[in-house]
Amino acid sequence: MRKIIGAIFICFFVFNANAAVDDKLVGNAEKYLNKITGLSGTFVQTANGKQETGVFSMLRPGRVRLDYDNMPVQLIADGQDLYFFDKSLDQITTVPITSTPAGILIRKNINLVNADINVVETTDYKNSFALKLNLRGQEGLGYMTVVFDKSPIKLNSWTVVDATGTTTDVVFHDLREKTNFGKDYFQIQRHKIISTSGGDDYYD
Repeated sequence: MRKIIGAIFICFFVFNANAAVDDKLVGNAEKYLNKITGLSGTFVQTANGKQETGVFSMLRPGRVRLDYDNMPVQLIADGQDLYFFDKSLDQITTVPITSTPAGILIRKNINLVNADINVVETTDYKNSFALKLNLRGQEGLGYMTVVFDKSPIKLNSWTVVDATGTTTDVVFHDLREKTNFGKDYFQIQRHKIISTSGGDDYYD
């Protein structure tokens, strides 16, 4: 299960030199992303034929939280690192937020033209548009596609394809702007209690 969840965030990219890029769509996406301060909503994740649902929260710069409905796990970015917290095992795995798709979306200043983010393809649909991205210096390892609704422009979904070809889709629902999260909302909460077995235990 950790492999499935990690595929959402461990973002590898591949370069497609023949793809077309519409500068207007790139500009619209960049303007929208830089305008957002915080978002909250739900998501549906599909990977390896399995679906999971949960609650998505984001606060720029640097903070993201995903709570799964049917798994005892959380994914939390606190502005510096991304933490995978397995509550059932009381185990935390840490990866740099800069290595994740969410890391692109929650930077303080999002530059889709001249920074390390490379838009290699855009697709214009009737009611939405998509940007296929890579990170310069990590070409050939996989890619990420972010889809936006058109009117009004809003984050719709993202798809990550890793180096093995594994695809993870995350579709967002009922996204609304929100900034009034609790003080410690983007921190892992572990409450220590005394275990009857003689050691320490934790609970949420």
